[in-house]
Amino acid sequence: MDKKVVLITGGTRGIGFAAAKKFAENGCLVAINGNNEERGNEAVRELRDSGYVVQYFKADVTKEEEVENLISSVTEHYGHLDVLINNAGGLHGRKSIEGMETDHWNKVMDLNLNSAFYASRSAVPHLKKSGGSIINVTSIAAYMGGGP
Repeated sequence: MDKKVVLITGGTRGIGFAAAKKFAENGCLVAINGNNEERGNEAVRELRDSGYVVQYFKADVTKEEEVENLISSVTEHYGHLDVLINNAGGLHGRKSIEGMETDHWNKVMDLNLNSAFYASRSAVPHLKKSGGSIINVTSIAAYMGGGP
């Protein structure tokens, strides 16, 4: 049986990087995504130095077309996809609701909600073939509203 292929958005640092390391330790082939190529290359070097099979795929997950290309690139590279971890997220800075501009709100929603939709929708056909899974990661900010 082929090794499991795991794609982690926002996988170049923090929770995503820790998840990448843990899946790699357990023998999975890991694709990490981020939009900062320098950070992505550093993460890959660190994981490969530990003997893990990992590849970096640059994409801005707030952009629908880039996410579709990301999923295509990962499945072309590895031949299949078993696990999608929607981990990319952030606040773009803390603001109270009274002071938050619509543009800021849209950026937060694009990163934290729309990105997971784009990735899940693109990955589902591949995950159906492999019997795979989607894991959505959130933070305590989801409970606290992320504001001050």
